[in-house]
Amino acid sequence: MLTRAALLGTSAKPSGNRDICELSKAPFSEHNPDVNANPMMQKLKPFLVRSSLAVWLASTPGMAAEPANPDLIPEARKVLEYLESAYGEKTLTGMSSYGGWRPVYEMSGRAPAIYGNDAFGWNKPKWGASYCKVLQGAIDSTRDWWLVKGGIPQMQFHWGKPGDPDGSAWVSGNKGTGPVDMSKFITPGTTEHTAAMEDLKRTADYLEQLTRARVPVLWRPFHEIDGGWFWWTDKENPENTAAAWRMMFDYFVKERRLHNLIWVFNPGVHAGGYQQWLRKEKRAATLADEIAFRKRYYPGSDYVDLAGIDIYPNPGQGYGNPTHDTYRKAWDIMKQVAPGKVLALCETAALVDPDTLQQDGPAWLYVLPWFAGGANPPEWIRSSFNHAQYLTLDELPLLSVHNVAPHVRLVELIDGFEAGSSLDLKAVAGDRNGNLAGVEFRVLPGPWKDWAMRDGDDLEEALSNATRLGAGEIRGKGEYTFTWSGIPTGLHDLAAVARDTEGRTTVSRIARVAVGVTNVARAKPVTSSSAAKSNPGRAVDGDLYQGWSGDKEGEQWLAVDLGSELSVGAATITWWKAYARVYAFEISSDGSQWREVFRQPKKTGYIGDTDIIRFAPVTARHVRLKCLERATDWGGYTVYELGVYESLPERDSAR
Repeated sequence: MLTRAALLGTSAKPSGNRDICELSKAPFSEHNPDVNANPMMQKLKPFLVRSSLAVWLASTPGMAAEPANPDLIPEARKVLEYLESAYGEKTLTGMSSYGGWRPVYEMSGRAPAIYGNDAFGWNKPKWGASYCKVLQGAIDSTRDWWLVKGGIPQMQFHWGKPGDPDGSAWVSGNKGTGPVDMSKFITPGTTEHTAAMEDLKRTADYLEQLTRARVPVLWRPFHEIDGGWFWWTDKENPENTAAAWRMMFDYFVKERRLHNLIWVFNPGVHAGGYQQWLRKEKRAATLADEIAFRKRYYPGSDYVDLAGIDIYPNPGQGYGNPTHDTYRKAWDIMKQVAPGKVLALCETAALVDPDTLQQDGPAWLYVLPWFAGGANPPEWIRSSFNHAQYLTLDELPLLSVHNVAPHVRLVELIDGFEAGSSLDLKAVAGDRNGNLAGVEFRVLPGPWKDWAMRDGDDLEEALSNATRLGAGEIRGKGEYTFTWSGIPTGLHDLAAVARDTEGRTTVSRIARVAVGVTNVARAKPVTSSSAAKSNPGRAVDGDLYQGWSGDKEGEQWLAVDLGSELSVGAATITWWKAYARVYAFEISSDGSQWREVFRQPKKTGYIGDTDIIRFAPVTARHVRLKCLERATDWGGYTVYELGVYESLPERDSAR
């Protein structure tokens, strides 16, 4: 890998300590609320903040370039300095809120270092109660990612068309609400400018919560700035779009004093307006001309801290699947569009090929996938998020003075594991503040649940009803072990819980295990009513995060040949949220004559989870799940796992 100085084209210089007093004025409760309960600690607040921050800043190596905002708070400076130190050495992992961090965490055991929320509330009308609720949720999530988890927050802004309460960011298509005259947008006194400033004011009111809480944010406005599909891309006069960036920067930084924002400039896969410009100028396309056209959208180095690009698979543009590509062409373009800036992949379909990154580069600072699934399948998430080239949340250094939650991973225990009456559990845990108190193991109420689809409140409720198995015995190097003996037969959800001395806890990914029972359908031949691309074999492969996707139209079925006549009396169906509201379970001896042994007349709930069905024991070679009525109007049927058992006990947890 190239050195940091070579990548940036600059030499490092100290950033100075001029913001120490600013941090000492901040309410100490925003860094460590627990201190407020102690009267003696109240008296020590000013000293604690100044002394802690002085030590903290003294350990900082200094930035290669001053930030775009000279009044950037120390916490944000620390983040920038860390990112520059990692540049060219490792690649940080990211994830957007649209894919969610929990699916990545549950599949891989690791959380992304960077988590991206949106500063747009989506629901209509803009600034209505529902819109504001969604936006506040994004603000809360962003704050928690920094203050609780100790991760690096990112926010993009799918800014709905100003002046239109139902406006979207898109110009055309199903979501499109038309263009904006960008020359008027940047001109004070126009209707367009007035509407824009009203949106910026109200958005800044929400972002100000993060400023007060001293939460640094990788701020990514006008993303895919040159793409042409969003209203802010002025294809004829890109300079107007660049001026819009400067207009937002000046208002947020100079007037609203949002000094926690790290400004990320972000083009798209191709430049909107470039082809029109070629036709107008009667020129043949060249890479040099494309780069020159893209640079017209650039607001200038003084208004940008980091730069990146959004790349999804696009063979026509020369970009393949991220599992086999690293998008060097995009890297070469961005080095010239934003010279001297640290470069990132701000949006992708998945983490790009880590082996190639490690051996040949390019040295992307971070890679932020948009979704979990599709081009980012579970097996790729598991391998890429655990690759040595990529840094995850647990591998970040402590980036501020406040207490952050510990980290913990269950190891050597996979989803769907079939165990006997005893199970050796192992977890790896640590704490960046150095105050880890210990690790314990718990079994959560069953049956199996889709933990990737659940939020923190659901998890807290489950933990409050969990059974504590015991404390882990430390084995060195952060390893904790526990042997669970005499396990009740059935399906169980297991987790490790790490706690620090200040009471912060973190729950590992949750492993779903089957104890004392055998799934006789696993890895057996399977057929379905849907096309081969529906992947029926995934419903019996043991991976509880990928499965069969039945068609949307008509009744759908999934059939398994058990290989021989067997006694069966129970089945499990692990669904995604696209589940069957009404379904039947059938058995057969020959695969042509079917008999129904169970019917679900009305399944409910938002998350599919795992259904356990029981019926009088029968002898059968073939079993079939018939999906009769969809629970959603947007999808077909998704079965992650179809399990077939001789029997399952009535109790579905260790309680």
